[in-house]
Amino acid sequence: MGLKPDHWIRKMALEQGMIEPFVEKQVRDGVVSYGVSSYGYDIRVADEFKIFTANPYNTVVDPKHLDERSLIPFKGDVCIIPPNSFALAVTVEYFRIPRDVLTLTVGKSTYARCFRGDTRVALVDGTTPTLEDMARRAENGGMFWGYSVGGGGQVIVAQLESPRFIGRDSLLELILDNGLPIRCTPDHLIMMREGHMIEAGSLRPGDPLKTLGVHQTPTQRVRRIRELPGDHDVYCLTVPETGNFALEAGVFVHNCGIITNVTPFEPGWEGFVTLEISNTTPLPARIYANEGIAQVLFFEADEPCEVSYADRKGKYNKQTGITLPKV
Repeated sequence: MGLKPDHWIRKMALEQGMIEPFVEKQVRDGVVSYGVSSYGYDIRVADEFKIFTANPYNTVVDPKHLDERSLIPFKGDVCIIPPNSFALAVTVEYFRIPRDVLTLTVGKSTYARCFRGDTRVALVDGTTPTLEDMARRAENGGMFWGYSVGGGGQVIVAQLESPRFIGRDSLLELILDNGLPIRCTPDHLIMMREGHMIEAGSLRPGDPLKTLGVHQTPTQRVRRIRELPGDHDVYCLTVPETGNFALEAGVFVHNCGIITNVTPFEPGWEGFVTLEISNTTPLPARIYANEGIAQVLFFEADEPCEVSYADRKGKYNKQTGITLPKV
């Protein structure tokens, strides 16, 4: 089974209607990018949402019995997802998946705000594993506790959840006074000495950052900044309690924000894709309609399956609009 490139995606879309509407090159200027990439297709989120909110009728989110009274319909160009909440949405694109193809979907780092996989995180046990290593360990049940800045500005211990691979993106490299690097997307938020956050791309040499303070000087400054050539594998994690965590470099950074959950598109399935967009931060999050939200990767099997999703008459086949779980 192999990952399919841009020319295969273009051929399947134009000749077999695999993706409609189809954008045969990446659109980037002024928007969250969408369209064909080197080895995937960046899908767009439509302008219809259902935003989760707590209601007096239930206090538990049950995927088998999702109460529609907890979902507020919204239609518009910008959807605001409340802190630590989620919204359901649907793609602009309609998909028809070939019988010998399976897809996986990963989030876009524009929303996730990511670090390169070799970024090291400061844990309370004294170790500094890389995000890539933490993601592997998490798959086997690994749990992690690190440092975070609480509501009163004090350093506390917090659980670091869901370390995960996001995709590939261009990065900045910040070198600090202590010589350690921070390699992140330009929009990643870094905590300043006074406690507020600034995007990495807006930092300048000499800017003072808030530090962990255990084995660091009270203030760490940015020494130099440069763009890294090419694209890189990027990872993120979530800190539900506070939305920030400490790196080995001794500084605090914002937790990665938006997770887009999508079930794999099975062989023979077709329809509009229902998206679950989770805001894992303690702040409201904006989602831009008709712009990119996630990237679909296409894997072609060595031979077609015996029974496709269409053959077994899957209950989500040819779905339209936002489709709730069916049990």
